[in-house]
Amino acid sequence: MKLFNIFLCQCGVGRTDSIDRSNSSLLAVPSDIYRYSRSLEELILKNNQIKDLPKPFFNLKRLKRLILKDNDLCYVPNDIGNLTHLNELDLNNNGIQGLPENIKFCKNLQVVDLGNNPVDAVPKGLLQVKCLTSLALNDTNIVELPASIGNLNKLVQLDLRENMLESIPQTIGSLTRLEFLDLGGNHLESLPQNIIHLANLEELWLDCNSLKRIPSEIGELRKLEILDLSDNQVEHIPEEICNCVSMTHLTLTQNYLQSLPANIGNMKKLEILKMTHNRLAELPASVGNCTAMTELHLGENDLQELPDTVGSLTNLIFLTADKNRLGALPASIAECSQLSILTVRENLIPSLPPEFSRLSSLTVLDVACNRLDYLPGSYRDLNVRAMWLSDNQSKPLVDLQQDTSPDGEMVLVNYLFPQAPPDNEELDGFGHTGMTSESESEAESSPPVNYRESKIFFDVAPKESQPLFRHPTPTPKQLKVLKAQRTSYLAQENGATAIPSRPAPKPPIGYEEEEESDDPEDAPTSPLLQNGFRMGADRPQVTSYSNPLSSADVKLEYDED
Repeated sequence: MKLFNIFLCQCGVGRTDSIDRSNSSLLAVPSDIYRYSRSLEELILKNNQIKDLPKPFFNLKRLKRLILKDNDLCYVPNDIGNLTHLNELDLNNNGIQGLPENIKFCKNLQVVDLGNNPVDAVPKGLLQVKCLTSLALNDTNIVELPASIGNLNKLVQLDLRENMLESIPQTIGSLTRLEFLDLGGNHLESLPQNIIHLANLEELWLDCNSLKRIPSEIGELRKLEILDLSDNQVEHIPEEICNCVSMTHLTLTQNYLQSLPANIGNMKKLEILKMTHNRLAELPASVGNCTAMTELHLGENDLQELPDTVGSLTNLIFLTADKNRLGALPASIAECSQLSILTVRENLIPSLPPEFSRLSSLTVLDVACNRLDYLPGSYRDLNVRAMWLSDNQSKPLVDLQQDTSPDGEMVLVNYLFPQAPPDNEELDGFGHTGMTSESESEAESSPPVNYRESKIFFDVAPKESQPLFRHPTPTPKQLKVLKAQRTSYLAQENGATAIPSRPAPKPPIGYEEEEESDDPEDAPTSPLLQNGFRMGADRPQVTSYSNPLSSADVKLEYDED
């Protein structure tokens, strides 16, 4: 079992500059490291179960890099001030509630990571360490950022993500060297105007806040490359943002935006634009000038069309415009020769341009839930690996017919609803099933299947020569024969020449014929009547009929057994 790694720099006999005992299940700082107190410069003890730092630990006065992340430390002793050569201190993911005042004596400290600790305020001693270049206080309990944060004017990176900040002091503008600022996951409602002074800022993360307005001064951040404003309440983006000519990633997802600046095409370096889940009514035509764009996300907006200039985005790889109101797609998209993924599901598109067959790089096409009747024949040339075409009917495949349910309610039915298959003898009048003799014998030996009876149908015949039967929903072939039978019966009633009808089919397999009753009240009320059939438990049982062709009512009862 590997306990630790020791890296040696031979500057003398027995000299050790670095010790790494990460992932060693240590419960305490190993005592053997103290023998290297005169030479040890780097100590890595991450991912252990160390609970405290003993006093001898702070005799390692030559330490420059101390990594104690992912342990069980609850506090840091005042003796931390003895480590005057310390450059980097990583205490991420412990149980530390703060740092002692003596941390201010670590004059050479440049990198401090206190993230994922129950810290409720920026340590005061830390605010006096003027050499700090990177400070991480993410995922803590900080409610307020002190104005003295401006004293750390050498900061290059400041991470305050996932706290409870409601405002940012104006002194933030003093951090003129700042290149990375993460304020995501707080409760910010506005940004200070002094943000204009962060001239070197390259990344600004403001996602998951309560921002309603973006100051126009943001346009002065000419070096800004990444801006994330997702999950806010922004209703308007200032035109000045287009002056951020270095922008490569702009994320505006989950806001209330109805439009984009008309001159967004000034961002010629823009590679990724995410506008999903807004209220965007149109996309500015100038977007075609963003020729470096590789991803364009426009899903869940109110777009009715895309500008033809989209075809100028020759480097575009990913285009999504799901859940809009698009009535068509511009044929110019065929000029996006690098396009690999095109998804426009849940729109109102009736047809696709045949020019799309020139999209040689297309691998995924999603046009589900539109109004497509067909795809152009030229699409055979596409090399797509996945294609979604479902739910594109503009109307049902089969018209629904009006009928009356057993409860007397108006219902809509067609032959696509569940049906009970006819037995073999029934097939004589409706065609051959193709079942072999072997499969027929297997069907006879298998238990009957309880199919849902979705409709009651009356098989009629002239006069008294044919009884009345109850059947499940007929198949399409049966419908044609039954229609002819009904026409023949009506013709005879009106004195016309009758159309010969085929004999009525027998009841399906699985029905049990009821025993006749001696009770006079159960006698049929018409010469056409005969006892009904029932299929399985809890199936409706017909107990009486009247003439179905003379506004008859059908009475149903359910077998309690």
